Amino acid sequence: MPAERTQKGPANNPSGGNQHRSRPLLKEHPELPKWIQEYIDDGVKQADMPQSLLDDHGITIGLRSIERIIKTQDLRTTRHSGLTDTEKAASILEITQEDPLGRWGARKIKEKLSIKTIHIPRSFIADIRGVLDRDASNMRKPGAKKVHTRGLWSAGPNEEWCVDGHEKILQCMGVGVWGIIDKWGRGERNLWALPSVRTPDIPPALFLREIRARGGMPLQTTSDKGSETGVLAAIQTSLRQIYLPDLELETVPAHLSVKSVYNITRERGWRPIWEKELANVKYAYESGKMAAGYHPEDPIHQGVALWLWAKIVQLRLDNIKRENARHHVRHQKGKLLPTGGRIGDFYKNPEKWGGRDQLVPVDLAVIDHLIEKYSPPDLFQFGTDEMVALCEELFAAVGSPEISAINGWPVFTAMIGKLTA
Repeated sequence: MPAERTQKGPANNPSGGNQHRSRPLLKEHPELPKWIQEYIDDGVKQADMPQSLLDDHGITIGLRSIERIIKTQDLRTTRHSGLTDTEKAASILEITQEDPLGRWGARKIKEKLSIKTIHIPRSFIADIRGVLDRDASNMRKPGAKKVHTRGLWSAGPNEEWCVDGHEKILQCMGVGVWGIIDKWGRGERNLWALPSVRTPDIPPALFLREIRARGGMPLQTTSDKGSETGVLAAIQTSLRQIYLPDLELETVPAHLSVKSVYNITRERGWRPIWEKELANVKYAYESGKMAAGYHPEDPIHQGVALWLWAKIVQLRLDNIKRENARHHVRHQKGKLLPTGGRIGDFYKNPEKWGGRDQLVPVDLAVIDHLIEKYSPPDLFQFGTDEMVALCEELFAAVGSPEISAINGWPVFTAMIGKLTA
């Protein structure tokens, strides 16, 4: 028999704990199901959720545990949507009311429904859409002449911001659109609805606001050759020389002015924004004017319509930006820019796709001074001070409803009704 131990040494594990949790995971983190559902709605793959939870909430969890929570908490997924086929079809019908021109494909509809925690297979959406509008489905075969002969390439986020404005898209409404898109992941940095996009102060005012929001500037900006971008180019060049003096302008220019067709990233971004989104807004605007009793010769009608529909356009642009970040780009072997993930992930984890954030830190106090210097007081104002005040009062009088292209003219009618009353 072994010798009897007469003296005990110090315990190796005095606390008595081990690798297992002392409390159930859901009691320790009761909001975990909500976070997982948000990831599902945002299009995060289940295999990537453990890392996302660790990065965003500091929670260490395995994939099997996530799968178990999805099942036991009855979270909504494409496979387990909790909807009958009739309810799925009704959801598709409801969302496609915002697409009267039939420009959205199954992927686009699926992404828009996912934001509302409605998860339907693309094949089901395609079948329903084909039954409802076969001609629209058959017409979705885009084709375009290529003006470039080689693939686009970028070293990472914030290496190149491509900027441009469009006033012809919604000219009938008196609304212009100006945007900044990042070349690395084709992500919309920002989109604005404006009363004009050709004023020289517009590009620098918006560009500087984006620098302020990001906390830094890009290595390079690209625009077309419009005269209104001259001040933006000068500001970008000056800031580059101050905050990144070691990078010679001859080696990497701070700003490029090119023909519109060669501002490829921005021009490619405009096409889906117009064809799939703003064309529907324009259609709703044009087709509903007569029924709403709109009189274009009446200055009050003009002012209320401009203010209201500009608000509708900006809300649609905000949605486009959010949906763009969630959009999953399919894997494309021959592409030099990142593929095989969500656009938002390309910016969150650029190293995973071989990139590195190129943002140049700047003194934000200097940026604030420049914003004040170059921002006109009526930058985002649609109408005179008096007209805007009247519109805000009428909008509040009708209950400040949630607005969209679907109910834009009914809200207009209600506002005019309050005025006449």
